[in-house]
Amino acid sequence: MLCYEATLTLSLAALTIAETIQLQPSLYDGPVNIETLSVPGNLDGPKMKTSANMSSFDYWWFDAVSTTDDAALNIVFYNAGDTGNPQPLAVEISGVFPDGTRFYNQVLETTGAEISYGVNGVFGYWKGIGAKFRGTNLEKPNVEYNVEFDSPGLDVFGKLTLKSRAPAHYPCDPNIPGVTQLHLPRFFWSNAVPDADVTVDLTVGNSPVRFSGIGYHDKNWGDQTVIKSPKFWDWGHARVGPYSVVWYDLLDYADNEYHRSYIAKDGEILKVSCDDSSVTTRPWGGNETWPPPSGLNAVSGVVSRFDLGGGETLAVNITRQHITYDKQVYTRAVGIAEGLVESTGQTFRGHSFFDEYTYGLN
Repeated sequence: MLCYEATLTLSLAALTIAETIQLQPSLYDGPVNIETLSVPGNLDGPKMKTSANMSSFDYWWFDAVSTTDDAALNIVFYNAGDTGNPQPLAVEISGVFPDGTRFYNQVLETTGAEISYGVNGVFGYWKGIGAKFRGTNLEKPNVEYNVEFDSPGLDVFGKLTLKSRAPAHYPCDPNIPGVTQLHLPRFFWSNAVPDADVTVDLTVGNSPVRFSGIGYHDKNWGDQTVIKSPKFWDWGHARVGPYSVVWYDLLDYADNEYHRSYIAKDGEILKVSCDDSSVTTRPWGGNETWPPPSGLNAVSGVVSRFDLGGGETLAVNITRQHITYDKQVYTRAVGIAEGLVESTGQTFRGHSFFDEYTYGLN
């Protein structure tokens, strides 16, 4: 009995201790092992325990869109060897100032990165850059993330706070253990914060970026370069009235189309699905060819049609306002979202952040 009690005590203690990994600012020499099926408590943790090699990647993405002016931003913490950089660790910030002017900067991490994860959530620190993020336990209520900068290298100072409004999920399932995290072959996805109330208080260069709006956070990873998996994708998220939605519409190099939909209403998941009928995204205005070889610059927006079940459809029409990032085969944008529940005629208005990847079409 005493032995059992001691074992139980040690097991419970182990659950409260965070695991910490140290990532070196150099490419890993050898194959990497990645997480493929979901593990309890690690939806947003590191999916490989080493620095990336030349063909692997593991990164954390955050975005925020103002609901009062034209400001928007995107932040990425990289452990990625397939970006063309001489080493895998970097932090990137991009977006638009309140007047619509674009900004962009990426800095390589030369000291190393530290990531801790456990029952208290996740913490990532790119040490030399002076950029960090911290998120609370996704299985508990009132999920909150903070991203902080004290970074002369990026010339960014301040923080943003995301207070989640919708539960986390995997591509085809809610946040439960033992399910696939696979997006396309060797390309994986988890979405810790599908929708959030965000507060931004940053200085970028000499310019303040301060606003409230909608936010989002997810991560992607894989052990094969992202260039060789998807041929094309449309991705985005929006809040329209009581609905929080996320979509992915992807093509592989055999021209097979994949669909990923997430719908929450009033903070509760309505549907997470990878069914062919779950969501379809298409461009509108300008060059409406699909798949669209010219990217988001050539269209007025995109429309995603979500299957709500029971014969109901939620159509979310995004009108592009600003391109926030433009690298020829990859564009990011913000826009006004209009939602329509087709069976009832109910309409809602909101905001969206979305992107398009066309590498395999060019």
